[in-house]
Amino acid sequence: MAKRSSRPSETGAPAHVLSRIDELQPALIKFTRQLCTIPTVNPPGDRYAECAQLIADKLEAIGLSTRVVRAPRKLLEQVLSDGERYPRDSVVARWNVGAEKTLHFNGHYDVVPPTAGWKTDPFKPTIRGRRLLARGASDMKGSIASAIIAVQGLKESRVTPPWNIELSFTPDEETGGELGLGYLVSSGAVKPDAAVVCEGAGLRNIGYAHRGVLWLEVTVLGKPAHACAPKRGVNALEKACSLMAELKKLERVFSQRPTRFRTSRPTEKPPTLMIGGIAGGGKKTNVVPDRFSFTIDRRINPEEKISVVERELRQTIRRAQRRDARLKVQVKRLLYVAPGQTALKADICRVAGAAVRSVRRQSPRYRLCLGFTDMHFLTEDAGVPTVMYGVRGGGEHSDLEWVALPELARTAKVYAEIAMRMPRP
Repeated sequence: MAKRSSRPSETGAPAHVLSRIDELQPALIKFTRQLCTIPTVNPPGDRYAECAQLIADKLEAIGLSTRVVRAPRKLLEQVLSDGERYPRDSVVARWNVGAEKTLHFNGHYDVVPPTAGWKTDPFKPTIRGRRLLARGASDMKGSIASAIIAVQGLKESRVTPPWNIELSFTPDEETGGELGLGYLVSSGAVKPDAAVVCEGAGLRNIGYAHRGVLWLEVTVLGKPAHACAPKRGVNALEKACSLMAELKKLERVFSQRPTRFRTSRPTEKPPTLMIGGIAGGGKKTNVVPDRFSFTIDRRINPEEKISVVERELRQTIRRAQRRDARLKVQVKRLLYVAPGQTALKADICRVAGAAVRSVRRQSPRYRLCLGFTDMHFLTEDAGVPTVMYGVRGGGEHSDLEWVALPELARTAKVYAEIAMRMPRP
């Protein structure tokens, strides 16, 4: 193959790079299917090492310096009760072109457990029309494949990007990411100047911030008694229902706290509270339940502070207890993920916007991602300006997850465009 011009400019990726990505579309679809075949279910963290090795082999095959980074046992023991059974492997790859700055692409390969309503095997990817159906297709193995194929397209087209290119593919985003990208950042295994998290937005939308989350487990303690004389006991479920009603009143307060960040709809601006993702209690039909537990999912806007958010919830519970002397409650924090944000004036926002405009032929829209991602490890912990962008799909965390097949190559082209656009000195 004749050597092409390697001089990058604000015009982005040369046409032959985009053509090469089109040629690689069958390989892109095949690799997405291979990734989705491995059930990297979290929790508990099944078959992580197998998936990480598949990714590492692919990155090495296209000529990147690649290594697998395993979270140390001491950290595993602090975070997981069964860490020895489920090691946490991350893949880090680098294309060093001698540039002053490094651009990082990150994706997570863990997936949530399949829900009960799947009509096909969620880990036997199925193509229906222009869609690939599989658990993880949209969230987010399709984006992982697109990022890798974007770099492959650049290398095979013999162009030199203006950044060093670094990629990481990590576990555990679905449960907080501390042992995945969190460990890579805290250990200094990755030190980019700008980054793209390959989810959280798509099509013409670019994510420049995401909400955080606080998960609490609330356990209401009652007193057991025979169902024929229920007044002799304290019904933990009834007490829990009353407490839930008090907590739901906070939504009226939240409506007065809209975020200043851009969202697709005004109704998405207030923070949210969801109760009962996991709930249960009681032991027998004719026994007054002496325990009932439920979870709280509180989404945190970038302007909010975790200390204030958690204090508000706990104060609401204490007020309910003061009004009802028989209400006994235990509260446990399960998870906290910080919000992440990048200033719209950051260079990576400009670069990503130009890339989307070039590929999509539409003006980019910058949006707050309503879910949490691993972006905050880069923006808040490492101080790295970061955007979010991934493949178009749907059904994440539900019964029919899918990715649009044409979007795999289009998203790879956006990644290639970002990689080929000049960062400011």
